[in-house]
Amino acid sequence: MRKLCTMLAALFFVWFSIGQIVAQSPAPVTLVKAGHLLDPRTGDVLSPAAVLIEGGKIKEVGSPSQVQAHAPAALAKAILQQEFLEVTGPDGARQAVKNDIFYDVDLIKVAIEDDISVAEMKAIVEEAHRQHLKVAVHAVSTASIQTAIDGGADSIEHGNGVTDEQLKTMRDKGIFLDLTPTFYGDFYTKMLEATIVLSPAFRAVNVSADQRDQQRYDSLVQSVLKSGVKFAAGSDMNWFLPGKTRGQASASRFPVLHNAGMPSLEVIRAITTNAAEMLGWQDCVGAVEPGKFADLVAVAGDPIADISELERVRFVMKDGQVVRNDLASH
Repeated sequence: MRKLCTMLAALFFVWFSIGQIVAQSPAPVTLVKAGHLLDPRTGDVLSPAAVLIEGGKIKEVGSPSQVQAHAPAALAKAILQQEFLEVTGPDGARQAVKNDIFYDVDLIKVAIEDDISVAEMKAIVEEAHRQHLKVAVHAVSTASIQTAIDGGADSIEHGNGVTDEQLKTMRDKGIFLDLTPTFYGDFYTKMLEATIVLSPAFRAVNVSADQRDQQRYDSLVQSVLKSGVKFAAGSDMNWFLPGKTRGQASASRFPVLHNAGMPSLEVIRAITTNAAEMLGWQDCVGAVEPGKFADLVAVAGDPIADISELERVRFVMKDGQVVRNDLASH
């Protein structure tokens, strides 16, 4: 994932905070950069300088290149403390699942970046399945995908680095792949252009990355279609897109699967019936059938002929109640 980091350098013998990197976390992390930093005890001046602050205390002082290199680690730590339960060993993995179950969760989501063992993954899956819960795994690299497969995950989210052999194994084991084409095309660059001022150099880097990402995703979609693996589609839309609601921004990601070579009907299945089956909710959602929740959407045109119709929803019903109706009365 490409990240945007904006740094502001101060001048003279003062420095300015660029703001807390993580708000409302147990240990807020702040990175301060300065043109010059005076140590009044020794009289020495460090130019340029950076100060890393964690939990209200100075954690490190040094050159910007040195301190900035350590800042991401302090940030992973802060996010983990706020959003995730860390696991150590199979017993710790089982306990983490139990802790989540205490809060009556519907699903266990595991985020791995080549840092969870197969034994830990198996323990998570076994404990979750014992409680009749499915396990979804955030896995992007080939190695982390293999850990999820070997651990018996029910679905793999993203899976950008999946190999043909892994897709075959997933097909044979019934493991879903949840496609998330967030960075397909020039979406990321357009989103940045709508929120910040891009330097020519930074924009050129992103445009080049956009082209590479699109080619890779085209190849991924074709491999998925050929493999016969079960797949669903999500948006991974954790971004703010000016002028659009989160739902509108999410819907904009589905037509790109069609652009990558997926037939319109398969796209619609990926976000309805397939997604319901992946979650284990196929008995109550995912299709317009007797006994299922009356959650309906309607568009004015034919989404099979024009998949972009999914971005122009005109009618919404939730639990049998009309939420929106822009269609003409008949």
